[in-house]
Amino acid sequence: MLLNDTRRPRRALLACLAAALLLSGLGSSTRADGLPKLKTELAYPNLRFERPVALAYPNDGSNLLFVAEQHQAVVQSFPDEKDTTDKQEFLKLPDPINRDNEEGLLGLAFHPKYAQNGEFFVYYSAHDTVDGKHKRRSVVSRFNVSKDNPRKADPASEKRIWVSAEDPFPNHNGGCIAFGPDGYLYIPLGASGAPDDPLKPGHNPKDWFGSILRVDVDHPSDGKAYGIPGDNPKIRDSKFADWAPEVYCIGLRNVWKFTFDRANGTLWAGDVGQNKWEMVHIIENGGNYGWSINEAFHPFKPREKANPASPISKPIVEYPHGVDKNYNPDRTDLGQSITGGYVYRGKDLPSLDGVYVYGDFQSGRIWGVKAKDGKAVESGELTDVSKSKPAIAAFGESRSADLLILSFEGKDGKDSKIYHLVPAGN
Repeated sequence: MLLNDTRRPRRALLACLAAALLLSGLGSSTRADGLPKLKTELAYPNLRFERPVALAYPNDGSNLLFVAEQHQAVVQSFPDEKDTTDKQEFLKLPDPINRDNEEGLLGLAFHPKYAQNGEFFVYYSAHDTVDGKHKRRSVVSRFNVSKDNPRKADPASEKRIWVSAEDPFPNHNGGCIAFGPDGYLYIPLGASGAPDDPLKPGHNPKDWFGSILRVDVDHPSDGKAYGIPGDNPKIRDSKFADWAPEVYCIGLRNVWKFTFDRANGTLWAGDVGQNKWEMVHIIENGGNYGWSINEAFHPFKPREKANPASPISKPIVEYPHGVDKNYNPDRTDLGQSITGGYVYRGKDLPSLDGVYVYGDFQSGRIWGVKAKDGKAVESGELTDVSKSKPAIAAFGESRSADLLILSFEGKDGKDSKIYHLVPAGN
C-alpha cells in the first residue's frame, strides 16, 4: 500500500532508520556502491542434473567435481571443464530412503586425506525399521572410493558414523556437512519441522536438534564411531556441562548451507526463518543464535528461557519475506528461503573478494555482505533478478574458487543446471 501525503515525514524517518540499520548489520537492503553488479551464466552448458543440493571435491589432484542429487540419492562426477559432457554416476544410495520435499541425499564431504584413504561422507534421510516400526532419522555415513576406478564408489563400504534421534517431522533437516580447517566434521541438524517450534530444541543443548555438531571421525571413542574434539563446549568449559558433547553451537532453526572462508576459516551459515525473516550468521564455538526466542533480529517466542551458558548472538544480516510497512516500507530485498553461500576468494571477480555471497531459493535474488568485527559494513544485492531468477538450491565452489550456483529447473527439478557469476556488463 502506498503511503499518503500525511505520512511522508514518517516514511522519510523510517527510510533514514533503514539506512542506519543497514550499516549496523541489521539489514540487507539496496545494493551498496562498493559491491559489483553481476549476472548469472551457465558454467557447464552441456550438463543437467536432478535436484542438485551439494557440490564438493576431494584434495586429490584430480580435476573432478561431485554433485549430490537429492531424490535420486545419487552422487555424480564430472571434470571441471566448461564444455564437458562427461557426467558419471559415482554413488547411488540403496533404498529405503525418505524422499519428502526436504529429505533425501542432502550432504557430501570428502575427507581431508582422501588422496590417502579414499574416504568420503554423505548425509541422508534414512527410512529405518526398528522393532517393526518406521523410524525417520538423519544419518551420516562413510564410504570408500573403489580401489579400481576413481570415478566409482564402493557401495558396500558404507559405515554409519552418526545417526540422529527419531525425528517426528520430514522437514528442517539441515544436511550440509563439511570438514573444517581443524579437520573435524561439522553436522547441522535443524530444529525439526512443523511451525512454531513444537519441540523447542533451540535452547536445549542436551539434544542435537537446532544445533551444529562437531565430531572427530578419525579417532572413535566411548564405543561410538567418532570422537569428541577437546575444545567442544562441553569438554572445554564447565559452564557448558549440560550440553551434549557433540554440540558446537545452538539456537538455529534450519541451517541450509554453511561454509568456511578459505582465507581465514570463518564459519558462515544461512539460517531459514519461519514466516517473516531469513538470516545470515557467523558461527562461533559455543555460540547461541536465538531460535526460537528470536527470528533474526526480532522477537519470536520471548517467553522461552535462553540457555544460560551462552548469550544470544545477533545475525550479520537479515531480509524479510514481505514489506512490513511498520518497519521499513522501502525494502525490496524479499525472499522466503535462504540458501547460504561462500565468501568469494576467486581471481575472476576481484571486486567481490572477501564478500559473503548468498541467495534465496524462492525469489532467486543474490546478495553480498562484507563484515568486520562481527558486523556488516557493506550489504546489498548483486544481480538483477528481473533478468535471471535461478531457484538457488545450493552454492558451490570450484577448485579455483569460482563461485557456482546449483539451480532447480524443469519439472521436479529434473532439468537442473549449474551457473556461475560474471560481470553484468559482459
